[in-house]
Amino acid sequence: MKLLRRRSTEGDDMNMTPLIDVVFNLLVFFLVATSFQRIQRELQVALPRAKASEAVSMDIQPVAVTISRSGEISMGGTPVALGDLPKRLKAAMAAARKPRVFVRGDAKAYHEQVVAVLNACQEAGIHDISLATEE
Repeated sequence: MKLLRRRSTEGDDMNMTPLIDVVFNLLVFFLVATSFQRIQRELQVALPRAKASEAVSMDIQPVAVTISRSGEISMGGTPVALGDLPKRLKAAMAAARKPRVFVRGDAKAYHEQVVAVLNACQEAGIHDISLATEE
């Protein structure tokens, strides 16, 4: 007569390492992908159109200054008063290897606000300034 043996359940555990690796890779991918869109998501502005425009190298992360349709100025997603802008730009550029400012002005914003931001950049000693446009 044959005796039935019970199988040992030890060692039959599922290996979770590949699953954890895949989840970690997905997490890193989404974190990196969303950081590339940070400048565009800062404020919803309708950029002006330009026929003669060129792409700006994003090797060095620029400081984005956004001017909304109503004339509100923000830097890094937080509102900034025009009088405080040069001081904030100097502080942001102190840590940068190569200071660069990316001005995103709404197409319907007053030209006066854009010029005021450019003057604040000059006052802060920043000369590498790019104006955002759409093709």
